[in-house]
Amino acid sequence: MILALKFKQQLAYARILGELMAEKVTSEWYRSKPLPDLLMPLPLHWQRLQERGFNQALELACPLAAALSLSLDWQSAERLKNTPPQLGLTAKERLSNLKQAFIVNRDLRGKTIAVLDDVMTTGATLAEFSRALLRQGASRVEVWCCARARL
Repeated sequence: MILALKFKQQLAYARILGELMAEKVTSEWYRSKPLPDLLMPLPLHWQRLQERGFNQALELACPLAAALSLSLDWQSAERLKNTPPQLGLTAKERLSNLKQAFIVNRDLRGKTIAVLDDVMTTGATLAEFSRALLRQGASRVEVWCCARARL
């Protein structure tokens, strides 16, 4: 479903996956934790967004935020570097590829942020984005992913 969403523009899968993620977050396992203050989808570089036509993380975030009544912010962060696709790169190459790749233009002082992405492999992209959020004052960053891949 994720591959069809991301590469075949099957956007209906985003709603299904987002709703399934909301079920997981509200399950017994997560219920004891407070919800974050803000949900932020991982931003795409504008050129990748133009090529793909949509940001799959944002497509997942919309139904998730609605189901959990979370504030959703997709406009305060920007991906500055148009890095090549991470697929096929080693963990070291991914880290090097992403240095200073993101900027956040919002004061996040004291806020807990949930960063949303479709797939996490090494975590390099999400770690770099999390660092940008922490630089803007976020007190805590959680990573919410639809799937986890292994190299």
